Amino acid sequence: MLAAGIPMDDVIDQLQAKETKLTCLHFLTKSDLKNIMRDFKINKGDIQYNNDADSVAAWIIRDRDKGEESIVRYSKFQGDTAEERLNENDFMLVIMSPAQVAGLRLFGRRGKEVALDSTHGTNAYDFQLTTLLVIDEHGEGFPAAFCYSNRVDETAITIFLEKCREALGQRILGAVLMTDDTEVYYNAWCNVMGPPAHRLLCTWHVDRAWRRNLAKVRGDKALQATVYKTIRALMELTDATVFDKKLGSFLATAKNDGKTADFAKYFENEYATRADLWAFSRRLGLRVHHNMHLEALHRVLKHVHMHGRKVKRLDKSLFALTTLMRRKMYDRIIKIYKGKWTKHLSGIRTRHKRSTCMDVGLVKCINPNKMYSVGITGSSAGYLVEARDQLPHCERLCPLHCSECNVCIHYFSCNCLDSGLRNTICKHVHLVMRTSAPDISTIVGPEENIAEVGEVVAAQVTLDYDIDSYAETPVHDIEETVPCTAGPMQVLSGSTAIIGMSSKQQQTSLSLAQEHCNSIMAELYLHLRGLRALCSASNAQPQMPTVATEIEREPANKLAVRQRQFMSTKQKPKKRKPELTLCKPSTVEKKLLLDALDGTIEVISRNNRDTDHDYDVCTSQIVDFEHSY
Repeated sequence: MLAAGIPMDDVIDQLQAKETKLTCLHFLTKSDLKNIMRDFKINKGDIQYNNDADSVAAWIIRDRDKGEESIVRYSKFQGDTAEERLNENDFMLVIMSPAQVAGLRLFGRRGKEVALDSTHGTNAYDFQLTTLLVIDEHGEGFPAAFCYSNRVDETAITIFLEKCREALGQRILGAVLMTDDTEVYYNAWCNVMGPPAHRLLCTWHVDRAWRRNLAKVRGDKALQATVYKTIRALMELTDATVFDKKLGSFLATAKNDGKTADFAKYFENEYATRADLWAFSRRLGLRVHHNMHLEALHRVLKHVHMHGRKVKRLDKSLFALTTLMRRKMYDRIIKIYKGKWTKHLSGIRTRHKRSTCMDVGLVKCINPNKMYSVGITGSSAGYLVEARDQLPHCERLCPLHCSECNVCIHYFSCNCLDSGLRNTICKHVHLVMRTSAPDISTIVGPEENIAEVGEVVAAQVTLDYDIDSYAETPVHDIEETVPCTAGPMQVLSGSTAIIGMSSKQQQTSLSLAQEHCNSIMAELYLHLRGLRALCSASNAQPQMPTVATEIEREPANKLAVRQRQFMSTKQKPKKRKPELTLCKPSTVEKKLLLDALDGTIEVISRNNRDTDHDYDVCTSQIVDFEHSY
């Protein structure tokens, strides 16, 4: 069982469950199993030598013997002086399979997202794992290259990207680069690949940085929540002109308040001067929102393939990484040939259902088959839905499409946040397709054929057979290829055919017939045994209750009997007040906070009251909204 790769916990459980009496197997521990694996040299292929460095070196040598199928693009061990830009104590290992090269060439095109990020905790030597990731046509992350290094600076990332460029044979031009809030990845990318078309920061990382620095606000939790919700509302503004105006008002107001002056200084130095990297108004239409695909990939590596444990040896980390690469390749094969229900398809389906609840009278045609407006209930504002001139793919539909509307994510664009930031079809497009049914037959793909999606699979898996060779051959072709020298065939009985044979041929035919009969009898005997077991089991079952001859009259509104189920009896904690939590602002809060940046608003002053209760407040009290950031 250990040699088959069964986990130690399962081995101990199976051995102890077999024994009913107390034996020596009941005293078996993981240490005993580890000693057995060491003495009998049983391993999963991850450990070659006891010395970790020698084991990794042996793995690299064995991989490079594969020739063109090798996945090691560059390696430098500590103590080597081959690379001038690296120190003697530096370590680097670049991994990139041929399938990843094909995937990077296919998905690393102009206007596509490319993410770079590093993670720690994959070994005991503080070697960080840097991942280059692209997004496939299903909207899921595809790892294009990996790099182990003892440092993550501009020099190390530059060498990593140079090896990726050498394997790819070209630079990645016009990409949308998504990174963490650091200049290392951007500078290295510009040095190797050239300036990207757009550089963006992950929304989630920016939001986390703001939350962590709210301690600079010298006030209570309510004031911190107000500051956070204000800058979050600024981030989600879609009009660039309004954003610039509101941002200036926020900085001016926050600087004048002693409680928020420190946070205003931090925000101005770190983010106000780089609004192009995080503001939604600067990234509308790019359909790039975050790099959580990369975070999810690292989480799968650590919690699935490393079983949530702190892996100390580098060879075990490499074994888990290669397992992840193999799983991703086969997962891609399944998506191509079988299909896969992803969260993006689920999101498209959810938005279609939401559109069925919208008023069809909100849609107005501006230009038939080209432009439509979708109004907002109770508001004079609205959204603009426009048809695209050309599709980025040659197929009729891409994998991210709505089967009911018969459109994919590339047919229409909307100026709402959902369509501008996320890889999906917003509810406004669904509503337009349901009500107006525009003619989309004129929207076609590019004339030149782009790289086929199956190129990534062809680089990883080679089929050993040709499907066309299994087609049935027509009868007339067989008659033409097989020569007939015996004339017309006569229909003879079995006995007549045997009699016409020689004695030796008769004996051979009879023996073959006897063997055939014996095989039929054996198979028939197995079927009869199964039938007898089925009859015995049917007789042993309790008799099923008979159906009543008279139909019992029950109330039409009678509720069905509830099935037995489990439920939690633990008392749930009380929810905190909304104004004290650091949650994202609601639509009403956004409007209130953004309007407050323009001047004064009517609020209830509690500073001049003698009591702590406001049951009989006077609505005429109007004061400056001091903390409306």
